[in-house]
Amino acid sequence: MINRTIEPEVDFSLINDFLSDKIIEHEYKTINGIPCYFLDRGEQDLVKIELTFDAGSIYQKKPFVAYSTFQMLTEVTCTMTSSQISERLDFYGAFIEKEVDRDFASVSLYTLTKHLKYTLLILNEILTKPIFPESDLSIYKEKQKSILEVNKKQVSFLARTNFLEIIFGKQHPYGVKIDSEDIDKLSSEDLTRFYTDNINADNCSIIVSGKINNEVIKLIEENFQTSEWRKSNRTLQKKVIEIDLQSKFSEHFIEQPNVVQSAIRIGRVLFNYNNPDYNKFQILNTVLGGYFGSRLMKNIREDKGFTYGIGSAILPLKHSGYFFITTEVGKEYTNDTINEIYREIENLQSNYIKDDELNLVKNYKFGELMRSLDGTFAISDYLKKTIQHKLPINYYKNVLDDIYNTSKEDILLLAQKYLKKELLTQLVVGQN
Repeated sequence: MINRTIEPEVDFSLINDFLSDKIIEHEYKTINGIPCYFLDRGEQDLVKIELTFDAGSIYQKKPFVAYSTFQMLTEVTCTMTSSQISERLDFYGAFIEKEVDRDFASVSLYTLTKHLKYTLLILNEILTKPIFPESDLSIYKEKQKSILEVNKKQVSFLARTNFLEIIFGKQHPYGVKIDSEDIDKLSSEDLTRFYTDNINADNCSIIVSGKINNEVIKLIEENFQTSEWRKSNRTLQKKVIEIDLQSKFSEHFIEQPNVVQSAIRIGRVLFNYNNPDYNKFQILNTVLGGYFGSRLMKNIREDKGFTYGIGSAILPLKHSGYFFITTEVGKEYTNDTINEIYREIENLQSNYIKDDELNLVKNYKFGELMRSLDGTFAISDYLKKTIQHKLPINYYKNVLDDIYNTSKEDILLLAQKYLKKELLTQLVVGQN
């Protein structure tokens, strides 16, 4: 009989085999000059076609242009209005998803394989024949300004946007903050120029996942002829961004009257996937605030009762990355919470983590990675990350190796190296 009080050992070889089967095997083709990646693992007649572009906000010349251009793709085309696009997609049980971040942007079509012939025509027109009339743009701008005004009343939103501006700088592409005036200044010409320069066959990769056959590949070839897809009139200028990791401690407060909570952000500019310390720092981050059993959660939520939730994370970007601790607490607990955060960091810098806690976190990270690879569409997200960040194809097996080999000595040294208080930035948004 199994003794349920004894934690089972993790079979590292099984996890390694699982990742090899899920990630490494995919097919690569070049279709009409566009790199295409195929994950044929679907059991149901579903397919996801994602077109990804190096077209995030770092490539825009004016604030909010990149996001707005992609959002407006599904508003008007040469032959369809937004309602017609929605009705046709609904008829076929399909939908289109758009994502825009600081470095990359993508447009994805989810559809039944049997309807791909018709839904691809809609996707093709959205991407190759959009128009940006001022009348539709005006409606869009009013809606976005309303959303922004609501968000600006939330301390969490103000903390997030101002924190990036502080650590990267107002003039840095990663630190740009949006105001209502920026939305007002958007013009049809801005969106058209961004579209022409960035959303084209020269700046695109296609990831196809699901149940794939020769007919699917043929339809993609027919629908994305580069000769018919407008190309940029200039060579796309790739941004080279200098990042200074030697920041100095700074303390910031933003007054937000008549609120009952304070939003706290503490962190710094850090690194991305390509840094050799990234994977082991993920273990350190998980111990500190990266899961529900973290030290910050146990201290500040469970023991002190200052908040419902507190967490930490490291977010990798193409040219950089950043680490942050975030929480919202009752305004009367603001200073005590900040003191406890620094106390937990200092504890990691002064004392070795116990083996039981380290093993628990490692097992959690193994499980988290495997859960996140549940399903073909989820695996395609990992493949996209590999393509966008130009990671080696065996990257995720290396992640496993790094998790497995992280020692208590590594945790101590990483905390001492990267979490020194003199390198951190502290921001509080709330009532003074």
